[in-house]
Amino acid sequence: MIRKTFIAQSGGLLLSTLPLTTKPFHFLNNSANFENLKNQNSDSYRDEKYWNTVREMFNYSKDFINLENGYFSPAPISTENFYISKAKYINAKSSWFMRREQQTEMENTRKTLALFLNLIPDELAITRNTTESLNTIISGYPWKKGDEVIVGNQDYGSMIAAFEQQVKRSGIILKTAQIPMHPANDDEIVNSYISLITPKTRIIHLTHLINLSGQILPAKKIIDAAHNRGIEVILDAAHSVAHINFNLGDLEADYIGASLHKWLCCPLGVGFLAIKKKHIAKIYPLMGDNDFSIDDIRKFEHTGTKPMQTIIAINEAIKFHNAIGSELKEKRLSYLKNYWVQKIKNYPYISINTPVTDENRSCAIANFSVSNYTPQQVTEKLLSEHKIFTVAIEHPFINGVRVTPHLYNSTKELDKFVDAISMLK
Repeated sequence: MIRKTFIAQSGGLLLSTLPLTTKPFHFLNNSANFENLKNQNSDSYRDEKYWNTVREMFNYSKDFINLENGYFSPAPISTENFYISKAKYINAKSSWFMRREQQTEMENTRKTLALFLNLIPDELAITRNTTESLNTIISGYPWKKGDEVIVGNQDYGSMIAAFEQQVKRSGIILKTAQIPMHPANDDEIVNSYISLITPKTRIIHLTHLINLSGQILPAKKIIDAAHNRGIEVILDAAHSVAHINFNLGDLEADYIGASLHKWLCCPLGVGFLAIKKKHIAKIYPLMGDNDFSIDDIRKFEHTGTKPMQTIIAINEAIKFHNAIGSELKEKRLSYLKNYWVQKIKNYPYISINTPVTDENRSCAIANFSVSNYTPQQVTEKLLSEHKIFTVAIEHPFINGVRVTPHLYNSTKELDKFVDAISMLK
């Protein structure tokens, strides 16, 4: 099961039928000089002139409006060019690089990423994505028959599948917290987890920012409540890292997994796994390793030959992110979400499946449904009639269309999206 299990990929065939322009992509020279991004003020999050400067730093398709950046987000031109130059360098050096330079580059990147995340380098492994990271914990944990795990009713499908495998293999017991779509307060969410704890509970699996709807859960409160009861916490941070402005280290989760090709805008196929030092020794890696001691985080990086150009490009992606800043980035992404939600939320045929009245409960991602249409039908009409790419969510708890703008999207594009929704009466 992969991260699109509950997402109906409705646009693929339709997109392939769209006529391509002679220049389908918007190419510019390397925009690694970020001086123009320093011209910020309190209103920069809604200054379209400022964000046009940002937009010009991305390659993006001109053939359709992409409002499905939740799967992964395009790298800015500076990161893309850095990645390509490293790929050429490694290709030229070949085995020399892999045997003589690879480990130094890996360790330098580990330190840079750890500093960015406010984590400890020796507790941070670089992986390919969130699914690999969290499967490492779920598959490698020393389960005993009867151990209980609490998951959320909107957790990512691959993680649920991994736990269900352990139900069959190890005899663990799964309990599901019922997270409301529109919670009244934090306590309602916290209690949905804590009320399920028994003396047999070993792990709470917590999604920080739910991929289906964009709802942000009060992770720190849940983690603290779990730790006060001696329960370890696995945090799925796939959609929160480099998206919302928070300090990952302050959450104090025992295990964290995230993808960096989403909101940090790294090249596709890189993520991380963070494990508190006290837990490393007891977790088996997915692949056997004899190069590192059992308490060394590097034992989890044994996956064979790596695309090092992808890993090294993390450094450049962080530079771009920092040039804008986490605070402004979050404000802009939240502004884009609110821009379209506020315009359609009162349509009688529209339901918003994301808690949007409290600014702390969502950011860029929101989900909506249209009466008399299935999510699939909505995404097909948006793409075939308006060349707007979104994604249908078909899940036991949430059915709707997920809309995920990113920094290169404009309010003009969102106006076109709103106009298209107004035609679905």
